[in-house]
Amino acid sequence: DLLLTLGCVAVALMLVVVVVDASAVFLARRSLASDADGASLAAAQSVSGPAVYARGAGRRLPLAAVQAAVARYSGDGHPSSLTSSVEHGRDGDTVVVTGRRSVKLPFAGVLGIGPVTVTATSRASSVRLATGR
Repeated sequence: DLLLTLGCVAVALMLVVVVVDASAVFLARRSLASDADGASLAAAQSVSGPAVYARGAGRRLPLAAVQAAVARYSGDGHPSSLTSSVEHGRDGDTVVVTGRRSVKLPFAGVLGIGPVTVTATSRASSVRLATGR
């Protein structure tokens, strides 16, 4: 009876370890996806309103403005490493933000298993509206 009880306790502890480590990775991935979504939206909306009204929207989103918006967003206390790019399409431009974050596993790290890197990608479009011409 004692051996069976010890075996059941060991299996239960291993399950707890796996669930806690998997939850840490899941929560980090979810937080990273949220950061990437926010940064891509901030970058897509970074077009200067007065400049658009004065000179028109132009054909493309400026990459420097997009990267500056992503840098401002990630500088607001978000621990992710975010990179940005712009995809130019026929109907408008799409800002693509990719984030990476290293996650230390609470229990597996004790066993010598290193940190896990999670990634997330988000896209936000800046679409030109059709004119009434």
